[in-house]
Amino acid sequence: MEFRGSALIRRLFFQRNLFRNANRKEVEQPMQLNKTVSYWLALALILLTNAALIAQKEDVQQLSDLEDPIDTTDILVAKGGTSVVITDELLRSRLGELSSCLELRATAVVKGYIKTYVQAQTTKSQNMLGKRLTYFPLYEAKMREYGVPEDLKFLSVVESALNPKAVSRVGATGLWQFMPSTGSEYGLKTNSAVEDRSNPVKSTDAAARHLRDLYKQFDDWALALAAYNSGAGRVNAAIRRAGSRNFWSIQRFLPAETRNYVPAFIAATYICNYFQLHGLTPNEPDLDLQLTDFVNVYEGISFRDIADATGISYEIIKELNPGFKRDYVPPTTEGHYVIVPQRVMPAFIRYLNSVSSARKYKLESIEKYTSADNGDGRYWISKAKPQEVEHVDQFAARLGLSGVQIKSWNDMESNFVQPGQMIKLYRPVYVQKHSGLRIEVPSGSTAPVAKPASNTKPNTSSGGKPKPGGQSAAVLKEEQPVAPKQYQYHTVRRNESLEDIARLYATSVESLRKLNNLDQVRFGSRLKIREY
Repeated sequence: MEFRGSALIRRLFFQRNLFRNANRKEVEQPMQLNKTVSYWLALALILLTNAALIAQKEDVQQLSDLEDPIDTTDILVAKGGTSVVITDELLRSRLGELSSCLELRATAVVKGYIKTYVQAQTTKSQNMLGKRLTYFPLYEAKMREYGVPEDLKFLSVVESALNPKAVSRVGATGLWQFMPSTGSEYGLKTNSAVEDRSNPVKSTDAAARHLRDLYKQFDDWALALAAYNSGAGRVNAAIRRAGSRNFWSIQRFLPAETRNYVPAFIAATYICNYFQLHGLTPNEPDLDLQLTDFVNVYEGISFRDIADATGISYEIIKELNPGFKRDYVPPTTEGHYVIVPQRVMPAFIRYLNSVSSARKYKLESIEKYTSADNGDGRYWISKAKPQEVEHVDQFAARLGLSGVQIKSWNDMESNFVQPGQMIKLYRPVYVQKHSGLRIEVPSGSTAPVAKPASNTKPNTSSGGKPKPGGQSAAVLKEEQPVAPKQYQYHTVRRNESLEDIARLYATSVESLRKLNNLDQVRFGSRLKIREY
């Protein structure tokens, strides 16, 4: 529209110049010339106004096609799955069964995103659905803490597909895709050692606060989501142009990406609730990645230190803590959130107290970390029976769990538990102190079973369906004869401090002091770094 208008103005001024040249000798008639020029300029203004109205009408017509699609029938099924036919009427019906903080409209754009999840990005979707079991429990807890709707957890699906190391083309990073400026505003730091935008706890805390602030400004969750994507300024500008505070009314005045942001959120909400109906099978993580907890750590410690102190593999520690760039938690006066499997939190707290001289770490709830047996075992199964029909999220929250975990562990498709339904729950055997003697399962009236890790061959003895675990009684593993300890060593260079050496080997100063029984180092000394 602007290009055509500019060309028209140039053409009109060209014609005016011709008119002036043709009448150069008639200087005695200036009044007639001015009237002619005014006529042409007025005509140009009328033409430009009409062109703008026509273009705006065309734009509205194109967007209205996205909001109210004609009813269609599509086959939406994952690759290799059984065909599933879905109509727009069925899509509207399913969305209507979900509770949400905003209106879940069934539009052509929403359906297009669902097709992408199911057909174009099947593998990515299955990985994302598995990661829900790791991140949704944390999201739900943080949303409750700040008083915002728990279904805002689906926003992270739109932003990063639940990939904590996701980086956009413009530099947005992490599960919630914070830009550096917004992240800094909410206390997320970025330096050579840490990337708080990739820290699941810190970034989720910041996202919940940011969404709460946006809702306070707009008093509407759809507008708050739009502002999360494009900024409050652009949303306010769209509101002024449209003369409305309804997202669907201002949609056409928003940037192209933001127009489809709420539809993308609706599609994410749908696929996370109805993925089974489209042949998608989540790639579920091990229970050590599902049942987790975190603590604010002030001391400098390495991932290797955490693994040694808890008995958890180095890879698990690294996967749970993607916000640390060097597999090392640097010392700080503010603290860094470190995530570990819930079952080893007592052992981790014990280790932190052994290396800290400045503070005393305590468990948040002593009762929470109590189990029938001590040791570094795995998980056992307990049962629960609902007393009434209840939404699975509410039922799970009372048990200190997440609805996605309850549904996964019990192969549930419904979002509601029924009275008398036997619900299977995985409970950890808490590790009070890591040692060589392992107790695999606790004793009790309920037959305890350990859910296998992903690389364990499943037990398919009953009905061909994998059963968690494979042991029915406590098993004591005998300690092997102790071999001579082997260490990694470092020779101290000139002007090198313990802090320098700790950073070099991604360990802690406290660990080096304890291992070498010293407080200071001297040039040429040979230090033990860690045991092989």
